[in-house]
Amino acid sequence: LTSALIMGCDYVEDPTPPGTGNGGGPVPEGVTRKVLLEDITGHRCNNCPRAARIAQQLKDDLYGDDLVLVGVHAGSFSPPYPPIGDGQYDSDHRTPAGTDYQQTFQVTFFPAGLVNRTVYDGSVIVSEGSWGSAVADVIGEPSPFELWIDTIVVDGSSVSTVIKLHFVEAVSGDHNLVVYLTEDRVVDWQLDAEATPPDVPNYEHPHMLRTNLNGTWGVPVITGSVAAGDTVTLNYNDFALNPSWNTANCALVAWVYNTATDEVMQVEERKFQP
Repeated sequence: LTSALIMGCDYVEDPTPPGTGNGGGPVPEGVTRKVLLEDITGHRCNNCPRAARIAQQLKDDLYGDDLVLVGVHAGSFSPPYPPIGDGQYDSDHRTPAGTDYQQTFQVTFFPAGLVNRTVYDGSVIVSEGSWGSAVADVIGEPSPFELWIDTIVVDGSSVSTVIKLHFVEAVSGDHNLVVYLTEDRVVDWQLDAEATPPDVPNYEHPHMLRTNLNGTWGVPVITGSVAAGDTVTLNYNDFALNPSWNTANCALVAWVYNTATDEVMQVEERKFQP
């Protein structure tokens, strides 16, 4: 997949009057921390659909937009499954970035999750039975990072976006920002231990990672430190879309992480279509 990509990163001091932000809307009295749950999955993982349902239940019943879910197809259950060409499990939903994450964090059991890529109960890799507790540990904490996806423009076969990051307080330490493109409800084969028969030809894969707009590890948004009131604006123009993706089900997920610890400090999601 090729793209014509123009990226700008601008710092602006006190860019808006007090009490404004979020594209002109009011800044909340206290910005709180959202959580990124990356579900490491694969179409031949028979317990992965149950994990995806657990994650969706957490979002639907408890946290709403404060919990952002991404399905990362990577690892031993994700490659196309022979015999290739029989129409079953022939798809390859892996991405280079997703494979890098799975290998970097040494995810060897599936399903598994990364919850803000922070350590829970001694490990950054969290089993689905502990996702609720791991999310509850960090969600809603006060945060100096106010992040929003200001615009998304789909023009034929490409997408452009403007992403803004405002610092409510001074922040120290190097931080990067990563931008995911995801697609929801991707209909394809999936092995599901809770289905009869377990081979499901029309399973809807949720919030599937399709690509990264700005590389596996993103781009720097803080080098050293920033002052309270500063804002970073990032522009991505004319990023090429794969014609097989259904843009009606696509979204962008932007997240900021500390490069020293890998911990995700803030995340935001915006669908292509409301």
